[in-house]
Amino acid sequence: MSLTKWRGSLVRTGIAGLLAATALGCKEPYEERPDPTAAVYADFGQRIDAYVKLRDSLASNMGALDETKSQAEIAARATTLATLIQRARDSAKQGDIFTPEFATVTVTLIKTEYKQEIDSVVEQRDDAQEELPNFVPAVNMLYPTTYPLATFPATLLKLLPALPTDKIEYRIVTHYLILRDVEANLIIDVIPNAVP
Repeated sequence: MSLTKWRGSLVRTGIAGLLAATALGCKEPYEERPDPTAAVYADFGQRIDAYVKLRDSLASNMGALDETKSQAEIAARATTLATLIQRARDSAKQGDIFTPEFATVTVTLIKTEYKQEIDSVVEQRDDAQEELPNFVPAVNMLYPTTYPLATFPATLLKLLPALPTDKIEYRIVTHYLILRDVEANLIIDVIPNAVP
């Protein structure tokens, strides 16, 4: 046998042996790695649940919301609820609910989505945000009633974890993503520079 044929035979035998050894070593079924986003979203869900439990407890002490009341009475109730929440969360800070891990995942999703948006959609969003020129949101701050609530883009809403209906909502204020208590009109967390 020539040296070239012998080397080729040796290489083929080595490769076949390596493949056989690999196949024999793979007796365990393939284990899928856990999705790190799932853990971040699960943690976020627990933080939302804890907030809702607190705000519902405070709201129940005030009695049920009567939507047949006058606007002034409904606004007074909202102000009272906001004050109670602010007192109960007096040490609340950015990142308590929107953790750094959640913020990283969310900002990446938002920026990726906006890169895919057509110019007219981005322009409409920018026009809506121009109505909020001097508003810098902060945790435990009332959303200023002098400013309209910009509509949250449906394309982004489907990417983010669901929130308790009629209690908490996502909003965008300039380049911030905020989490807002609907009835109390209270900003409960913010992510700066979340939106391009």
